[in-house]
Amino acid sequence: MLRLVVLFAGLLAVQGQTTNVQRCTGRAAQNAPLPINAYVEGCINPPCQLPVGTFATVHLVFKAPRTMTRMTTRAQAFLIFAIDYPLGEFAETCNFLNNSFCPVMKDEVLEYTLQMKIEEAFPVGVSPHVEFRIEDDANEPITCIRVRIMVAPPLPQLTAA
Repeated sequence: MLRLVVLFAGLLAVQGQTTNVQRCTGRAAQNAPLPINAYVEGCINPPCQLPVGTFATVHLVFKAPRTMTRMTTRAQAFLIFAIDYPLGEFAETCNFLNNSFCPVMKDEVLEYTLQMKIEEAFPVGVSPHVEFRIEDDANEPITCIRVRIMVAPPLPQLTAA
């Protein structure tokens, strides 16, 4: 019963905020399930406009398929070929769980927030698919989403008068 309440609360927290994502196709996670919900802040229908110099914020709600002590988030961009994108401290999934902490129990519904810096080196106008996947200690995929982004120009700087 408690798990049902937690699941319901998690779904209410992101109700009305869902981004249309796809199942991953990259070799590392093509069989990984989609999460219960995925939301890229500010984006319902991709391509998601992500300005250079900002952080893309991705919220995922997913169910733990087994008890796990550690999880890692990985990102890959797909242009002509797959390019791994380092997430730095944000790769430590357990540090960014909103409603739990590691170890997580089998069937626990988890709310997770990822932030990814849109680096100044990203060429404006490119529109790759990006896959975000969460893996366990054995590098087995837990969940994965694929979403098209559009790298947008930097936001204008406000100047003091």
